[in-house]
Amino acid sequence: MKKVILFSLVAAVCAGVMLYLYLGKLEQQKQVEVVYETVVVAAQDIPAYTSVTPEMLTTKQVAQGSSHPLAARDITDAVGFVTEGAILSGEEVIPAKLKQPGQVESGLSYVVPKGMRALTIAVDEISGLAGFLQRGDYVDIYAYLTTSYLTPEQEALAATTEQTTVPQQATTVLAAQNVNIVAVGTSLAKDPAAGEGGAIGYSSVTVLVTPEQAMRLIQSARSGVVMMVIRANGDHETITQQPVVSDSLLDKAD
Repeated sequence: MKKVILFSLVAAVCAGVMLYLYLGKLEQQKQVEVVYETVVVAAQDIPAYTSVTPEMLTTKQVAQGSSHPLAARDITDAVGFVTEGAILSGEEVIPAKLKQPGQVESGLSYVVPKGMRALTIAVDEISGLAGFLQRGDYVDIYAYLTTSYLTPEQEALAATTEQTTVPQQATTVLAAQNVNIVAVGTSLAKDPAAGEGGAIGYSSVTVLVTPEQAMRLIQSARSGVVMMVIRANGDHETITQQPVVSDSLLDKAD
């Protein structure tokens, strides 16, 4: 009888141990290790068409595989880009949905530097350098128009003779200098398909100008004729030229 009781106790202990080990194994199976990864999210609401700065972004730890596969992993992946739509605070930032300034694929507005303006000027074969202008060239733009410009000698004469009428003369002035071409015709390509002799056909040229230069060029184009003069590659020196009137050509004729 004692042997039966002892055997029962041993069996009960073994069963208890096995049950304990089994339950412990089940507990270990429930404890799944979570792996985290870093993603970039908006630290604040970022409006559309806004240049992204480091202060607008922060990083966040999320479970691996739960983030968007194209989400930025480092703040530098999104800084300097421009938003096309609003990004809410806490939302993952996806560089593929942003625009990169300076890339022609993003559109003309993303090529224009801050503080500058893009202005399109109508040209023909002569004023547009016979089709040889390309994106990236730098030009000086002259305006040929009728003005009441007086030479120093004429100003002195008018002051002594109480002259009230100012003669009208054909005048050439430097309307804008060292101007960068960002588009030729409707193409933003660096080297669009060339025609015969390497030149292409276009009826307009888009240039980068300051707001003041934009007003000067618009006034010049509406009042007379604008002509473009291409600069040598790498030449960005500032030049000073006085307006040239018809009468002055006689004095400087060879």
